[in-house]
Amino acid sequence: MNKMRPSQAAVCAGLSLALVLSPLSSGVAYAVTNSAIESTSAELEEARAHLDELSAQRNAKFDELENQQADLTETREQITSTEEQIEVKEGELTEARAVLAENMAENYKNGMNFLSFLFGSNSLDDLVSRVYYADKVAEHQSDAISTVLSIQEELDTQHANLEAQQAKQEELVAQTRETASQLQAVVDEQESYVNGLDAQLQAQIEEQMELERQAAEEQARKEAEERAAQEAEQREQEAQQGGGQQTQTQNQTQQTQTQNQTQQTQTQTQTQTQTQTQTQQQSKPQQQSKPSSSVPNYGSGISAAISYAKSQLGVSYSWAGLAIANQEFDCSGLVWWSYAQAGISIPRGQRLSNGAGNSMIGWCLSNGGWTTSQANLKAGDLMFWGSSTSSTGHVGMCIGGGQMIHSNWGGVEICSVYYNAGSFVGGGPIV
Repeated sequence: MNKMRPSQAAVCAGLSLALVLSPLSSGVAYAVTNSAIESTSAELEEARAHLDELSAQRNAKFDELENQQADLTETREQITSTEEQIEVKEGELTEARAVLAENMAENYKNGMNFLSFLFGSNSLDDLVSRVYYADKVAEHQSDAISTVLSIQEELDTQHANLEAQQAKQEELVAQTRETASQLQAVVDEQESYVNGLDAQLQAQIEEQMELERQAAEEQARKEAEERAAQEAEQREQEAQQGGGQQTQTQNQTQQTQTQNQTQQTQTQTQTQTQTQTQTQQQSKPQQQSKPSSSVPNYGSGISAAISYAKSQLGVSYSWAGLAIANQEFDCSGLVWWSYAQAGISIPRGQRLSNGAGNSMIGWCLSNGGWTTSQANLKAGDLMFWGSSTSSTGHVGMCIGGGQMIHSNWGGVEICSVYYNAGSFVGGGPIV
C-alpha cells in the first residue's frame, strides 16, 4: 500500500488520538471512518502517481510535436530560399541567351533569322550542336549557358525534394498532434478521477471530524451534568448544616462554574471548526486563476516583464506565432509580449534560423552571460530547448527561485527551471 502524504498522515494521527480520548460508543464509528480514509488516501496516491506518468508521456509527445513543427518551418524556409535562387538563375539564363543571339546576329549577314535559329532548339544538346556546327559562337558562351542550365536543373531537383520532404513532415506533424491530443484526453480523464478521489477523501475527513465534534460535545454535556448533580448534592448537605450565607456563596460558585463550563465548550467547538477549515484548505489543490479582461500596469524593466508574464497565467497555448493578451500565446509570443509591455523591445522569433539579429537566442548568445546550467540563470533570463542552439523549439523566461514561466501545451504556467532538462540547450539575459 502506498504511503499517505505527511499532511494526510498528520490528520489521521490526530483523529486516531481523539478516538482514545472519546467514549467507546463513538470509537467504533471513528475506526470505520479511519479505515476508509486510509483506503481512499492510498488509492488517491496511486492515482496521482499514474497521472504523473501520463503527464510525462504527454509532455514528451508535445515536445516531439514542437520539434517537428520547427523542422517543418525550416523546410518551408528552405523552399522559399530555393525558389528565390531559381528565379535568379532564370534571369541569368535569359541574359546569356540574349548575348548569344546578339553575337550570332553579328556573325551572320545572310539574312537568316538568328533568333529563330537559336530558340528553335528544344534541348541543351540541340542548342550546343547548332552553335558548334555553325562555328559562330565562342566556346565560353556555350559553357556559360550550359552552367546556368545545370544549376537551374539542380535547383529544380532540390525544390522538388524539399516539397516532398515538406509533405512528409506535414503528415508526421498531423499524426503527432493527433497522438498528443489523445494523450491529453487521457490525462484530463485521469485528472478528473484524481479530483473525484480527493473530494471523496475530503468528505471522509469532514465526516470523521464532525463525529469527533459531536462526541466532544456529548462528553462535555455529561461531565457538566455530573458536576451539576454533585454540586446540587453538596449544596443540599451544606444547606442542612449551615446558614443562609453559606447557601448564597455556594450559589455564586455554582453560577461561576456553569459559566466557565459553557465557555470551555464553546472554545472547544470553535477550535475544532477552525481545525476542520484549515484541513480542508490545506488538502485542496491550488489552481491558477484566469487573468482578468484587462492587464494591470506594472511599469517598466525586467521585474515588470516578469509581472506581465505572470498576469497571463492560465491563458491558452496556441502554436504558430500568436500573442494575444488574455486569450492565447505561443512560447515566444509570451516572452516577446511581456518584454514589450515593460517597454523593452526584443526580437519576435526565438529561432536562430531567423538570423542572429532577428532572434531571441541570437541576442542572448551575443549579450554575454550565456549558460548551459539552469542553476546559473537569473530572473529575466530566457531559456531555450531543442537539439542545439541552432535548432531550438521552445523558449521560456526564468523568474527566479528555481522557477520559470512559459506557454506550453497546458497554457501559460509556472514550473521548475529543470522542465524537460534533457533537451535544455542554454539560456541567458536578452537585455
